[in-house]
Amino acid sequence: MSVPLPASGPPVESEVPPLVSWHGLRREFLLYLPIWFIYFEAVGLLHAALANFPQEGFTAVGIPRWQFAPPILFPLAWIVPYFVLRIRSSARLQTPWKAYLALFFLTVVVPLATALFYHPHPLSYEQLTVLFEVSQFVWVALLVAHIVLSRGWWAVVMFFGVTFVYGLILENTGIIMHYFYEPRFHLYLGPLPAPLATMLGWCVVFYVTVAVTQHLVGWIPWLGKTIWRRAWTATLLALCLDAQLDPLASISGVFWRWNEQLPPFFLGVPIVNWAAWFGAFLPYTYFVFKILDRESWDMRRKNWELFLRVPLAAFLAGVLWLGVMTLFEGGTAGPTWDILRAFGDRLLPY
Repeated sequence: MSVPLPASGPPVESEVPPLVSWHGLRREFLLYLPIWFIYFEAVGLLHAALANFPQEGFTAVGIPRWQFAPPILFPLAWIVPYFVLRIRSSARLQTPWKAYLALFFLTVVVPLATALFYHPHPLSYEQLTVLFEVSQFVWVALLVAHIVLSRGWWAVVMFFGVTFVYGLILENTGIIMHYFYEPRFHLYLGPLPAPLATMLGWCVVFYVTVAVTQHLVGWIPWLGKTIWRRAWTATLLALCLDAQLDPLASISGVFWRWNEQLPPFFLGVPIVNWAAWFGAFLPYTYFVFKILDRESWDMRRKNWELFLRVPLAAFLAGVLWLGVMTLFEGGTAGPTWDILRAFGDRLLPY
């Protein structure tokens, strides 16, 4: 039995089983796994930054370890209002204060305890890479199971098939153009320079941001009045998730290494990273929401229509990214355009 998610918004809670029960946990998994992914990733990255990354990485970038703890506030800025809205809309809660107390424990006590009482256990770069790849595949398996049970197999095709093609284009293009490198991974897809884990990462983040946005629309109807509002919401959520992930992943080139021409902007990560994420998410999530709104289309048709828009989304992503960087760098004489011109010279040397 599946628990289908509406086109926008959370389900109406009536005769809901207790959370601490098999049926309650199953329902939580089917309906709310995306927001729990954000929570567990946020706390996990906080712990990894403080306890697991070797000190030489922080020394190499010249940034103290503790500065990588505050970025957990970016995902928490979404987690807290999400659960507040969920609590306020619940029809089963007889004592809401208990739910707010649990939320306080999860979003304040747990992060503070993690930051203040962690036990240092530094891992090697090889161990960190393996841990990242394994955890990525575990989350992919969990999210695929979640989609199958709550939305059906054709939704898996949309978020881990069509979206995988889009993520493949994005990730490999950045490497081929020499904006960044990902040399330390173990599983690659044939001759492609991007590892399988990071290409699948696009699928994970796109699905999570779309699913969370759909729930928010049910609680905040204003967001659902236009497709652009939903697309902007998903894009801003993605940028907040990346604000915690990329600084940690970029330390001393553990997972990816940036072109040395790109100056650091936030905790060692160049602004080109967030310009690229902005460009990647805004047009694609717009197409996703627009297609999901077509009630007269079945999922096969929706997948095909989204697939046909992948080249346009990739083109628009490039235009937005380059436009933002041109404004930020004050013209075409900055490092972004220098790297692009160098790529053009390699592509057409004559």
